[in-house]
Amino acid sequence: MKLTFNGHACTTIESADGRVVVTDPYLHGAFGGKLTHQPVKVSADAVWVSHGHLDHSHVTPDLGPGDGSMPTIVDRSGTAAGIDFEVFTTYHDREGGTRMGMTGMVRFELDGVTIAHLGDIGCDLTPEDVASLRPVDLLLWPVGGTYTLGPQDAQQVLEQLQPRLAIPLHFEHERCALGMEPVEALLEAIEVPWSRPGGHVWTSESGLPEATEVLVLEPAL
Repeated sequence: MKLTFNGHACTTIESADGRVVVTDPYLHGAFGGKLTHQPVKVSADAVWVSHGHLDHSHVTPDLGPGDGSMPTIVDRSGTAAGIDFEVFTTYHDREGGTRMGMTGMVRFELDGVTIAHLGDIGCDLTPEDVASLRPVDLLLWPVGGTYTLGPQDAQQVLEQLQPRLAIPLHFEHERCALGMEPVEALLEAIEVPWSRPGGHVWTSESGLPEATEVLVLEPAL
């Protein structure tokens, strides 16, 4: 399985048999030009959309099969491209959703690797959330604060979910200037090994580490 970090909360995940899942595609140029990651253009079998904000829900025919039609959107539990998606709802903030609304979290499996993408979660995981999401092999979670959980919350999430691999999303970057914390703040807060392998990572069920490792990927777009 190959995972590419496109930027912000968007990844492209490709299975060994060629199925492609894209997560939370952003609108290039959103928020007055503050989000400048290049547009995502890949033929996706399924596109996970955690919520309707412009930096997470820009689904166009560019992500479709190439005939001008739209891709399959996943925003609730169900099956797409032979993949079972379990979707759970949580708050985008610590005010019960009154400030930022709601967001989805998703859990699915590719190539024997269980993946969880926490959308724009802005509150603590409840015991029910933890029970629903575990076990997690590969965690994709927001760490930049301001709109979501921040670096100070990262270690708690890692301890609760105990993923084998964890990839931070949704942080301040030169192509995403939204007033969040940079990923370096996360690295100061966590208590697990981390590395910077580039913009992609390849993994498999047999290639997962025994204990949690954080992989900081460089945006590819």
